[in-house]
Amino acid sequence: MKYYALLLVLLIGTVDRIENNMVVGTVQDSELQYHDFEMPLSVFPCEISEGDSFYFNYVDGVTEIRCGEPEPE
Repeated sequence: MKYYALLLVLLIGTVDRIENNMVVGTVQDSELQYHDFEMPLSVFPCEISEGDSFYFNYVDGVTEIRCGEPEPE
């Protein structure tokens, strides 16, 4: 039987503004540090607007952006 390590890192973000098809916002990491970011609007899998939440989910080397807030574990 093979066992695989599952690495899960979660970053939670908030959209501050959207301008020129770029999303500008803040992301909070697992150490509760805040970081500013800027990303193309096209990388989001949903329609977003100012004040919306999203999160990055890293699982087995794959990064996903999901809209809303993560489910509590």
